[in-house]
Amino acid sequence: MQQTALQEMERIQITQDALVAVGLLKAPDVGAIERRDDFAGIVRLIDIIQSDAVMIDRLKAGMARAQATRLVAPAAEETEVEPE
Repeated sequence: MQQTALQEMERIQITQDALVAVGLLKAPDVGAIERRDDFAGIVRLIDIIQSDAVMIDRLKAGMARAQATRLVAPAAEETEVEPE
């Protein structure tokens, strides 16, 4: 996920630089630059999470709870009895 965010951030930057260089834009698109910055934030967030063992443990525990919930929910739906 981090690598994908980094690649998308770079793609946006390269595209905007090229559009300005060939004269199709006078300045980089503000929305595109905001998206680039959002992807940069995702990269930094993943760096922070990966560098903190407590955060990783909490993330793993939360993912396990979410997975357990997803497994229980379909089973509960299958056992429901429809009113007659």
